[in-house]
Amino acid sequence: MSIFRRVTRSHWFWFGLGVAVVGVTAAGIFSSVGSSTPRAWIETAESQKAPNFTLDRLNGETFRLKEHRGEVVVLNFWATWCPPCREEIPDFVRMQKALGDRGVQFVGVALERNPDPQAVREFAEKMNVNYPIGLDEGPIARKYGGVRTLPTTFVIGPEGEIQGRIPGRTTEAMLKPALEKLLAETS
Repeated sequence: MSIFRRVTRSHWFWFGLGVAVVGVTAAGIFSSVGSSTPRAWIETAESQKAPNFTLDRLNGETFRLKEHRGEVVVLNFWATWCPPCREEIPDFVRMQKALGDRGVQFVGVALERNPDPQAVREFAEKMNVNYPIGLDEGPIARKYGGVRTLPTTFVIGPEGEIQGRIPGRTTEAMLKPALEKLLAETS
């Protein structure tokens, strides 16, 4: 008996569906290769001004968004207890070092369950964070529509407009090309 006689129409349907799913997935992967926009970057439909905020930094200084006009600001909401947040911080440290002189400023806003400035300060020192960090008990996050996912990152252009939002973890490979493209467009 031939193998084809034992294969029912149902088997062919599921085989065909599987091939289609694999094809669509492969097309999505290959179309995103070389893209300058992060896979998870959600661009704003129309220009949206970034809400201004003031963040009390852990070192006693103050970060004011309005003082960073002309720069690309990467605003990252994170927490010390959040594994994806911890994973992306080394990438942010590298990008701040590489792109800071070109007009990119990262800033981290910690949303802790139990706000403890000393614990966040120690964590930041351990991770060699080289950009401003402070604690927020909700007001800054609310200005940005309420942060439901940690981490969540907003990219703010030199004119103070939100260029995109990244819910969840991002990587240097995803974010750096988009930041470089934004810098090139504004220089």
